[in-house]
Amino acid sequence: MAEDKAEVSMSRKEYDALKAAATGGKGAPAGDGPQFDDRGFKTIEGMEDIDTNGDGHISKMEMDMHLEFKRKELEDADAMRDAQRKMAWFSLFGMLLYPAAVVTASLAGLSEAQSTLGSMAPTYFVAVAGIVAAFFGAQAFQKGK
Repeated sequence: MAEDKAEVSMSRKEYDALKAAATGGKGAPAGDGPQFDDRGFKTIEGMEDIDTNGDGHISKMEMDMHLEFKRKELEDADAMRDAQRKMAWFSLFGMLLYPAAVVTASLAGLSEAQSTLGSMAPTYFVAVAGIVAAFFGAQAFQKGK
């Protein structure tokens, strides 16, 4: 005669209680599978940071707060990229206009201004090249990710 297999049905709370009793009351170690609340619900994996009150549920208010935070984060990143882009373009234009300033000083007969601008040129060009290189290097690095 074939054995009848009984089907067992229990809640998550009952299962956790049985598991705790079987392990001597220690329960499952932290990080061992999904974490459930006392009603048997769990937060979606990877979304634990959205559940700010830790009740295992993501309420509409928590989701709205998370979406607002992400929107602000994107806006801040966009504003930072815009500022960096403007700084790089300003530096490039300055790099191109600097020699024009030296020539203008020479044509105007301002020999002291010409010599001062000429002596500052190596430092200025290295500094501006560093700014531009950092900007374009960061852009290339981010595209490579």
